[in-house]
Amino acid sequence: MASLRRRLFFWMVFWPDTVTLSDEVNAVPEITNLVVFGATGTQGHPVVDAALKGHLRVRAVTRDPVKAAEVLSSRAEVMEGDLLDRRSVTAAMRGMDAAFFYLPVLPQASDAQVMIDNVIDAARSVALKRLVFTTSAWCGDNMPPGDFVNGLRTASNCLLESEIDVVVLRPTLYLANLVWPHILGEVRDHGCLTYPPLSPDRRLNWTATEDQGRLAVAALNQGVCGEVIDVASPEPLTGPELCQCLSRVFKREVHYAPQTVADFAATLSAMAHSAEVGRSVSALYDGINALPEDGPLVDTVELESRFGLRLTPVSEWVDQNLGTLLERFGGRK
Repeated sequence: MASLRRRLFFWMVFWPDTVTLSDEVNAVPEITNLVVFGATGTQGHPVVDAALKGHLRVRAVTRDPVKAAEVLSSRAEVMEGDLLDRRSVTAAMRGMDAAFFYLPVLPQASDAQVMIDNVIDAARSVALKRLVFTTSAWCGDNMPPGDFVNGLRTASNCLLESEIDVVVLRPTLYLANLVWPHILGEVRDHGCLTYPPLSPDRRLNWTATEDQGRLAVAALNQGVCGEVIDVASPEPLTGPELCQCLSRVFKREVHYAPQTVADFAATLSAMAHSAEVGRSVSALYDGINALPEDGPLVDTVELESRFGLRLTPVSEWVDQNLGTLLERFGGRK
């Protein structure tokens, strides 16, 4: 059950403000190998793929090496490890230039601080050249405070103030959230999209985890030390516009009928068997709904130009990636 709670958390993703250190400390390291924690997860797997495509040596750390061997490329070195085990974190980083990780638990949980401390201590002990962390939720200054948001701010600040070469990625909502079984079922069987629990008029950027993976790898060899980088995929959409994209894949008309935040909290609580998960994550959507006008929005043109990448428009991701997932897992009749 703990594994389900972790998966539910890191599927929820947003973006905050940008912080930059002076150019004097923003040296570009030479990165030839990367360790990825949570390598089989929704966020870690795309980083492994992007790093291998970039001809990096990859060490994939997971609590389930059998699963890793089944789903990851044979070119990745699989190692068993857990962010709660300081010795295994240090062993995983030893001999590597850089690391990517995220928190697989609620950021306000005591385990989260243990994981952050373990990563910092291990990075120092092996003289890691660069550490890339994704917040997995938006905690910008315009978001109302709360346990979840405050926990993410604390985690980010701990890393940025650690005197390690750190880059923080803060994406918007993950497109991968659309693959939750109950969401797929509602769209397939009833032509109804109930997620996200936001106003139909709100336009926002989504993020493909594949894009986040490419950006994480691109950030390894650029002068971005100490930065918090807003991450998203092109083509901000409203809920009804997203439904038009889904209609092409499901081959039926799809309407946007978002849950209330309270109903969304109840759904998450039931799925995770945890009222805290439902309360904490749904509070983020309450915060977004309280923001004026549209958002979260990210300048993806600037992002592509800065990192020399082509990011995936949302409609393209839905047509290609979501369609493939539906064919593979039977989400479409």
